[in-house]
Amino acid sequence: MIVDVLMPKMGESITEGTIVEWKKSVGEMIAKDETLLEISTDKVDSEIPCPTEGKVLELLFDKNDTVEVNTVIARIGTEDSDTLDSNDSKDTTIDSENNVEENIIEEISKEKVNVEKETVSKINDNISKKDRVFYSPLVKNIAKKEGVSLDELSTIKGSGNGGRVNKNDILNYIDSRNSTPKSSVEMPHPASVTTDYSNSDQLKDSIEEMDRVRIKIAEHMVNSKNISAHVYTTSEVDVTNIVNIRNNKKDAFLNKNNIKLTYTPIVVAACIKAIQEYPLMNASIDGTNIVHHQNINMGIAVALPDNNLIVPVIKESEEKNFLGLSRNIDLYAKKARSNALAADDIFGSTFTVTNPGIFGGLFGMPIINQPNVGILSVGSIEKRPVVKETEYGDAVFVRYMLYLTLGYDHRLIDGAYGTKFLSKIKELLENYDGNEIII
Repeated sequence: MIVDVLMPKMGESITEGTIVEWKKSVGEMIAKDETLLEISTDKVDSEIPCPTEGKVLELLFDKNDTVEVNTVIARIGTEDSDTLDSNDSKDTTIDSENNVEENIIEEISKEKVNVEKETVSKINDNISKKDRVFYSPLVKNIAKKEGVSLDELSTIKGSGNGGRVNKNDILNYIDSRNSTPKSSVEMPHPASVTTDYSNSDQLKDSIEEMDRVRIKIAEHMVNSKNISAHVYTTSEVDVTNIVNIRNNKKDAFLNKNNIKLTYTPIVVAACIKAIQEYPLMNASIDGTNIVHHQNINMGIAVALPDNNLIVPVIKESEEKNFLGLSRNIDLYAKKARSNALAADDIFGSTFTVTNPGIFGGLFGMPIINQPNVGILSVGSIEKRPVVKETEYGDAVFVRYMLYLTLGYDHRLIDGAYGTKFLSKIKELLENYDGNEIII
């Protein structure tokens, strides 16, 4: 029996996966639940186990190919399959023809039957290999976008398994096709002319290919800029009271709960309360429809050790108390930095908070995390002289100040609504009493 291996659906919102690496080659034996391949879905890598024990008969896609979920990506021959014997390359579609042959040539010797069956199998196998041209969905999409016909596509020499055309092959072909023919006589470009200076060595630039995560981030950010009409509003928040509360409670909180007391869950809790008053900030746009999300799925941007970024999501965050938010934020940050996030952990956000302030950024203007319509950037907390009104007149005080910058999609959120939402967060933070921090 031949078992088809499908590209798995790793999460509710995931429609495709990219093959990172095949752990087995054609012809190798594999045990049930042994890793067959590694795939990447958005920014998360996952190892995919083999559903059965047997021999790897076909790997239908190459490394770096992007494949839609539920697509057959490999075939495994089990122990009771004819494909596991010495003739495992034969096309099994000739079984019915063999049965007819055996009825017709009943009186022919067994040796002659075997010879004829082997000949028919080889002919069918050669025809199959000659006529079958397989292109991955990604290659087909690129060809369609760039106007490459099927006949033209068939002329491209593939570098993948079995000469299959992969992403790099078609992109290289398109680059060479679109390049302008050079003149037979070329004048040197001024930048290419070098002067021999004594006691001086010219440093050479280095070229590094983007990793998969960086490519995904780049695509996601450019896509967001193309989709959303970005607008920004910034507020200055006096968080002196919050700093004092944290300093007074952080040791007891750590001792009781085994996690650090940080500013992030305090800001996130304020966002949740503000969203409940201004629910349009928790919506998304689908064509010309406004999708009003009932749950607040809070995305928390996390910087990774390799300088990439990922946004795990706290689902139904409005149902969690302060300790629950703190634990989730701490858990997802640790999972992100140890590459332990599941695919579903990074999908489904309805609003996002990012915190460049932990790296010293005074404020930031972040790109909206699609399909959200809002993202809040939290700057660094700085001591500054601030003028305050008192019963004796204006006076200057040293206060802990924080800049909050709200990025929002002007297709749905107008300036007045966005500013009111940000002002609500400011109000909640400046009047924070810390009663929700139980120690």
